[in-house]
Amino acid sequence: MISPFTLRFAPLVLLVSCCLATAWAQPVPQAGGPRIRRSIDFDWLFELGDTADAKQPKYDDSKWRELNLPHDWSIEGTYDKDHPAGRSGGYLPTGVGWYRKHLTWDDSWAGQRVLLQFDGVYMNSDVWVNGQHVGRRPYGYVSFWYDITDCLDSGDNIIAVRVDNSGGRTGRWYTGSGIYRHVWLTTVDPIHVPTWGTQIVAEQVSPEKALLRVATEVVNENDESREISLETLVVDGQGSQVATALERVEVESGAENTVTCELNVNNPRLWTPETPQLYTLRSIVRQGDEIVDAVDTRTGIREVCATVDRGFLLNGKEIELQGVCMHHDAGPVGAAVPADVLRRRLLLLKEMGANAIRTSHNPFAPEFYEMADEIGLMVMDEAFDGWRKPKVPADYGLYFDDWWRRDLEDFVRRDRNHPSVVIWSIGNEVPGWTNDDQKQLVDFVHALDPTRPITQGRGYRGPHIDVAGFNGHGEYRGAIERFHKNNPNRPIVGTEITHSSQTRGVYRTKTSYRTRDNPAPWEQGGKGHLAKWRKLEPKVNKIPDLTEQEIFADVHPRYHSSYDNAFVRMCVRDELRMAKQLPYFIGTFRWTGFDYLGESFGWPARTDNFGVIDLAGFPKDHFYLYQSQWSSTPMVHLLPHWTHPGKEDVEIPVVVYTNQESAELFLNGQSLGEQPMTDEMQIVWMVPYKQGELRVVAKSNGQPVTDKSVRTAGHAADVYLECDRETMSANQTDVAHVEVTVVDESGEPVPAADNLIGFSVQGPGQLIGVENGDILDLSSSKVNYRKAFMGKCLLLIQATQDAGEVLVTATSPGLRPQSVAIQSVSVNDAR
Repeated sequence: MISPFTLRFAPLVLLVSCCLATAWAQPVPQAGGPRIRRSIDFDWLFELGDTADAKQPKYDDSKWRELNLPHDWSIEGTYDKDHPAGRSGGYLPTGVGWYRKHLTWDDSWAGQRVLLQFDGVYMNSDVWVNGQHVGRRPYGYVSFWYDITDCLDSGDNIIAVRVDNSGGRTGRWYTGSGIYRHVWLTTVDPIHVPTWGTQIVAEQVSPEKALLRVATEVVNENDESREISLETLVVDGQGSQVATALERVEVESGAENTVTCELNVNNPRLWTPETPQLYTLRSIVRQGDEIVDAVDTRTGIREVCATVDRGFLLNGKEIELQGVCMHHDAGPVGAAVPADVLRRRLLLLKEMGANAIRTSHNPFAPEFYEMADEIGLMVMDEAFDGWRKPKVPADYGLYFDDWWRRDLEDFVRRDRNHPSVVIWSIGNEVPGWTNDDQKQLVDFVHALDPTRPITQGRGYRGPHIDVAGFNGHGEYRGAIERFHKNNPNRPIVGTEITHSSQTRGVYRTKTSYRTRDNPAPWEQGGKGHLAKWRKLEPKVNKIPDLTEQEIFADVHPRYHSSYDNAFVRMCVRDELRMAKQLPYFIGTFRWTGFDYLGESFGWPARTDNFGVIDLAGFPKDHFYLYQSQWSSTPMVHLLPHWTHPGKEDVEIPVVVYTNQESAELFLNGQSLGEQPMTDEMQIVWMVPYKQGELRVVAKSNGQPVTDKSVRTAGHAADVYLECDRETMSANQTDVAHVEVTVVDESGEPVPAADNLIGFSVQGPGQLIGVENGDILDLSSSKVNYRKAFMGKCLLLIQATQDAGEVLVTATSPGLRPQSVAIQSVSVNDAR
């Protein structure tokens, strides 16, 4: 499908998703109409294994497991080195699973069209309704829908879904298995706006005015043509109408018409990461005086431009893309991520100072984009990992030639109205691609949406993308500068820069380079990793050791240092420095924001430690390094912790990150001196270890602004529980995060504590995940116990449908038990 707009994509000005203004305000008509969209996530039946007759309506499913969606069966399994997904899938199981849903006929559906929408099923899904096959989708990350009207009967209706993730390695990282996103049922009049049928584009954008061009598709599934009117309203955040247009058109039977209109919006409130203003475009379809359909499309107004001389421009102002790459899983819940878990993760990134996320390497769930719109996070929206040549034996490459057009169109149509989406990415480290391949995909996306630039991870050699995308090769010394010299008119983005590793609470004082010291599996073949290192060493951005001899020698070799001294080719400070210094380099997306399951370096590790935040959602020290450079909120952070028995009088490097002008360090109240913050982005003191308190005071203009302390901990004595909420709704979806910290008698966290802690949940709540962030801990995330790792672990408690007090208790031999209470309130009371 071609966009109805004939916008010229010359200056790469992205005038997207615009609906705002406050010049005049009028009451807004209610949406009305017969359209009803409801979740059907609850009360599904599930069976792991292949059962050929399960698609039949009369199949006996009485012994199947009852569950709610979203659901990921892989995360419920045990880790095993013989599982077919191997290190790519984090050694978790895959296979084939069946879902069935009993849907009772509703008389209000008579005369309506009934649409069944899946936000994501991994992978190879086949759907039957009352035994009739309605469709198949191989791609596990794309959203899709079916019109099931003609399959429905009065009485009991059966939706059956077969999910086939039995191919072994179907992705290079943990994919999950099952209906791991939401499912919706929508009823509409035969005359209606189809799914993703609205496109909003802004032109001539300024603080004073914006021109909105809107294209709305209208379908007529009646037996006769119909004359309809389409009213298009722009509604501000306070619910007032600020612009309107009215068009009349005749729609033939069985036809789809695209109705276009233009709206002038005065004094638009611009969408930015700092002020993510959102508005609603309401499309009301009438036949005569009767409203037959009404659709709300939430969006924002902003313009984007990628330039060589000024970098990335948002609403005409320079802004550096301070981004992270992110996979779709979330630690203990795998790929089935509750909204509260996802929102907490995004807010953590925002707190760190990040303003952008790359959806590596696939479309995310629809609610991700809604949250990014609300929170103010720009998105590089990535369609595919590879194309037609598989990267692993059973990935999407097997289906690419048959499906890429359909999947890419659905992807762009679904996400095109989100103000957060500022760049499309058509692939990542694609094997065997040609310039013609790249052009084909670029032209296809530009035809659907000519308003955003397109990039490709490690696709910089191709001439057709608008922004040259560099992954790890951009971390080599001078690589970005050399490319710019040869391509002076092309803006560049670090689609995957930089790659550094940290394990929370672990420190080493000697610099570690992955190829030399912890080679990845693909670096170990041939002549060996040391031969590869000798070839790469001149290209790597090397940094000095913090000490001549390693101070922390008794650390597992697969854990990585939390100083900024464990990386592949470039440390974080060099990444940040490069992004600030090169105007044509519009920003970076570091690998990664969070640790993710899969892509392990080998058994018994379920992942590697690339994230700035660990699998449990606990920040590592790099979190604060980025925060010191990306956030304007006054902050200071010091590392390492100050509990190092047996190292008395040994000089330990104490590192401080701050966004203030200087910092002064104190040990047990005695000043160790004040130092200015420089372009090194860290301040280092060599401090002889003595038990007590280490305190740093950050200053600007010579005055204290903020401070932080760490103290020597004693023996573990208690378990401290902290919950991120006091109440939750009894809606079967709300989730509370309970952080568990092992502390000493005075309440000081014990950094190296590894106590085994048991948990109980009483009342209307259920434990849906436990995690500690240890990449070598192969305990199931669905049990009621966990060892603390570096003194901490996390519980996820989900509400049931019942109200009441949820009491969470933690016990451990030798430690005093502790409890925390959460009030689960009825949905009506919560309103």
